[in-house]
Amino acid sequence: MGSGVYSALSGAVAKMQKLEVAVNNLANVSNIGFKASRVSFASLISDALQNTEGQGMNFTRTSARYTDFSQGDLKRTSRTLDLAIQGQGFFKVAGADGFQYTRQGNFTLNNQGDLVTATGEMQVIGENGPVNLPHKDVLIDEKGRVTAGGVQIGRIDVYEVSDTKALRQKGNGLWELDEEGTALPAAEAGVVQGSLEQSNVNPLLLTTEVIETKRAYAAYLKTMKSFSEMAEKARQIGQLG
Repeated sequence: MGSGVYSALSGAVAKMQKLEVAVNNLANVSNIGFKASRVSFASLISDALQNTEGQGMNFTRTSARYTDFSQGDLKRTSRTLDLAIQGQGFFKVAGADGFQYTRQGNFTLNNQGDLVTATGEMQVIGENGPVNLPHKDVLIDEKGRVTAGGVQIGRIDVYEVSDTKALRQKGNGLWELDEEGTALPAAEAGVVQGSLEQSNVNPLLLTTEVIETKRAYAAYLKTMKSFSEMAEKARQIGQLG
């Protein structure tokens, strides 16, 4: 009976962790360029041990939590400083903490004409350093080349990270690259002016997942309660004997 309690407990913990991730994804469904978190699970003990020490019970643990960097839908805005990435890659930005990476392309100009993130805290980096524009009425092609009055005045590069596992989430759509990771100009990704990438969260599927996970969590709790009641009855019978 003890094995059954721990099996139900491990299942409840796993569902709670899955629910936390799902709820966070759902809360960010409308955030530009948001990338959903995923969680995967595995058996705590091997199949062989489950049939011996585990008494056939399945103990579950979180095996990995990772980010889904798949492409989100592009939404047309017609705003000249709204940029989206078609394909894999990131915009490179710089701030007080050094270089970081983002898929959020809702850029703006500060008072010095620097192209910056929506918060104004990070400068967008191009092939020659921070991007500075004379005004917002510029043209940006799929290669990130910026032209004004028919003259190219700069380029906004898209950077591809060698291993996305080397990225650490910083909040506000920003990612920091570990020392082990490298980022180089992307060969295939393109820039789409006047568009923004939406989150890659499917709200309908995610809502269904939240409901199903809540039900499974409740079922595990009910199972644990049943085991507890059975243990109490067994204790009472033992006392009567």
